[in-house]
Amino acid sequence: MLIHLCDHNENYMDMVEDREQCPASSECEDGRARILKLLEEEAHGLSISDISRKIDLNRNSVAKYLNMLVIAGRVEMQVVGSARVYRLALRLPVSAIFPFLPDAAVTIGSDLRVRHANVLFCDLFSLEEASVAGVLISETSCAFFDLLADSGHLDGVVRGKMDGNRAWHSLDGEYGRYIVWAVPAVFDDGDYGAIAVVRPE
Repeated sequence: MLIHLCDHNENYMDMVEDREQCPASSECEDGRARILKLLEEEAHGLSISDISRKIDLNRNSVAKYLNMLVIAGRVEMQVVGSARVYRLALRLPVSAIFPFLPDAAVTIGSDLRVRHANVLFCDLFSLEEASVAGVLISETSCAFFDLLADSGHLDGVVRGKMDGNRAWHSLDGEYGRYIVWAVPAVFDDGDYGAIAVVRPE
């Protein structure tokens, strides 16, 4: 699971728009998979035209899939002369360090289901990751998710909107007071959502 934090709302919203315009998600997944396989074999990278020709896919589809892959952090683009050259990204996936974050953290998908909770999050709320992973936040037994959903911050973040530079918010509930930092994220499978870091106050 590769996660890329969205630095720019416009790129994030382009990706969301591309995802919504993709008529058949299996067709999109197949196109992205073919591009990734080709780029694995081409260490020096390829232009959109080269990729289009080699996998026999129209240029517009290739450009759309590459945009999604760049935003997801799977592919990097570099301008070489007048061409844009794409190659596989050589970054450490956030998922590799997610379990080792110094704070409690959870990822939430666009469908508002919990994707992953690190050990510190599970310890803080006395739960097992398996009991919340894949579950709608409104259906978990963890009161924190109700607090987060009721705050109104999560919906905006999942849709790629942030409150300016102010990502930290205080949440008060009958079970405690927390400071939450939530930012938009795009996941390896093309889904978008949020990463929330939680600290008891």
